[in-house]
Amino acid sequence: MRRLPPAAQEDLRLRVVSALESGRVRTYGQAAEMFGVSERSVGTWWRASRTRGRQALLAAVRTPRARKGELIDESARGAVLRAMRDYTPVDLGQSGVMWTRASVRTLIRLVCGASMTERGVGKWLRRHGFTPQRPARRSYRQKDDEVSQWLEEEYPAIRARANGEKAELVWAD
Repeated sequence: MRRLPPAAQEDLRLRVVSALESGRVRTYGQAAEMFGVSERSVGTWWRASRTRGRQALLAAVRTPRARKGELIDESARGAVLRAMRDYTPVDLGQSGVMWTRASVRTLIRLVCGASMTERGVGKWLRRHGFTPQRPARRSYRQKDDEVSQWLEEEYPAIRARANGEKAELVWAD
């Protein structure tokens, strides 16, 4: 029974009670055998339908449970995530162009008034699908002379073209 989706469980409960009401089956045992459930379940469903009506047999709609220790409610969480999507830390008066745990911590304090540790912010970010994307160190294979040459020769041309087309340069992996 538990392996069935909620809608199928509801359908099964309704069919069992209907079979008992119509007289197709006379005992809990017969109903249990016919539908492949336990006698105890049949009895529970029958008593529930007698006392609370058919509504008692319907699948319960579950609401997300609040996580233990969650400081940020749903609307504030949406505001924080929208701010992270639409702005950079520089836009909000912080340093850096990438969101770090420290900058998200400041953003949460500004938006929600909640004070969190950086470790707590890291857990909160992971819980909402964010993972670290920038390595802490440079690649040992990076060739500094080639990077410098690219920054001095090719990048200015790219930036000039973007300015000419009134486009914005975005760095992404």
